[in-house]
Amino acid sequence: MTIRTFRALCCVAAMSAPVLHAAADVAVQFIHPEHYADAGDYGVRSQRNLESIKRHLQALGDRCLPAGHTLDIRIIDLDLAGRHEWWRPGTYDVRIMRGVTWPRADLEYLWKDAQGKVLAERQERVSDMDYLSRSAFVRSDGDPLVYDKAMLTEWFERRFCPQHRG
Repeated sequence: MTIRTFRALCCVAAMSAPVLHAAADVAVQFIHPEHYADAGDYGVRSQRNLESIKRHLQALGDRCLPAGHTLDIRIIDLDLAGRHEWWRPGTYDVRIMRGVTWPRADLEYLWKDAQGKVLAERQERVSDMDYLSRSAFVRSDGDPLVYDKAMLTEWFERRFCPQHRG
């Protein structure tokens, strides 16, 4: 195979490859997380929880938002599902889920289309007081934030996924 043939084949392959569309851009900002009601244990674990939630929201954006849209989410407060009950022996790293420890997030968002037109701008309190009744439908694969992510997924899909908007 000559260089000329190789270049021609590369050009044909490049032109026949599927065009990749620009994905939606989801920016997640945590406002004063040190003041959150409960983002998990302080320090490294709390930071890991916030990063996990950020990646989850960005993945939802990749799945739901049209290409070129931007969504800026600012999380003002966060209260994860369950509580650490420090007085119980052997439960240092376990969150105890009770009906009164539902997940909650106070947030605001700005959603723009590809031309920069504002589609929605709101401040909301997202919560799932009934989170324990859904536990049979939530799959965690060991994710400690399964209830929190389920709550955020339901909120995100209702707001931003065309197939879920009414």
